[in-house]
This record gives sequence, structure tokens and C-alpha cells, in this order.
Amino acid sequence: PCCANYGVGVVAYSPLARGVLSGKYRSDAPPPADSRAARNDRRIMQTEFRAESVELAQQVLAHAQSRGMTPTQFAVAWVMNNQLVQGVIGGPRTLAQWQGYIDAMGASLNAQDEAFITSIVAPGHASTPGYTDPQYPVTGRVPRSV
Repeated sequence: PCCANYGVGVVAYSPLARGVLSGKYRSDAPPPADSRAARNDRRIMQTEFRAESVELAQQVLAHAQSRGMTPTQFAVAWVMNNQLVQGVIGGPRTLAQWQGYIDAMGASLNAQDEAFITSIVAPGHASTPGYTDPQYPVTGRVPRSV
């Protein structure tokens, strides 16, 4: 809302939450061998790869499939459906992943899709309680000088 107030565009980073929203992670199976989680990538292990997040991602996967979309299409389309967002910065490693981003540009959401997301993650809240990114901690106000 602050950016909208000042006419500043927003570009969202990591619309797939480091792959968690791609549908490849399951709570009942180990991570795929070629994934960041399987490699114990520090960033994903400290942040998005949490049991609660994987459970929510499975709900997104089921909803996306019920709409005839891949989870990538749904997640990117949801980010782009926000009128405050002008673009996304994705991090595909393969051509197939890149194609998923391209395909998402043709996807459209409806009011039921927005209601579904709101039912699992309240607007203005992180996907799971207590989530903070250790690399970007909430520090509060930091004065320039005392």
C-alpha cells in the first residue's frame, strides 16, 4: 500500500517460495534428490521449507489442479493478480521451469481462487506463524543518528 500511495511499482521476488509452491515437495516423502531442500540449502532450510509451508503448498497444488493449472501457473498468476505488483523475479534452473513461468502469464484467477488463498493465509500475514527470514530480520526502527 505504501508503494501504491507514492506511485512506486512492486516487483515480487521468489513467487514460488524457493520451489515450495512448485508442488515438488510433499510432507509424506523426502525432497527430490535434485532440489534445494535435498541439498540442505541453508536459505530454504531456514525459511520456506517448513512442515506447515509444505502442507499449505499441497493445498495450493490440489486447488491449482482442480482449476486445470500447474501449481507454478497458479502461484505466479496469483502474485500477478495483485494490482500493486508489476512483475516477478523468478529463479528457474531449467527450461521446463522457465516454461512454467511463461505459461503462468496466460493464466487468470477468479474470486474463488482469491477466496481459497485467503482461507489458508490471511492477507497481510506470513504463510506460517512465527516465520521470519534470518537473513532479513525484523529490526524495527534504526535511527540514522542519535
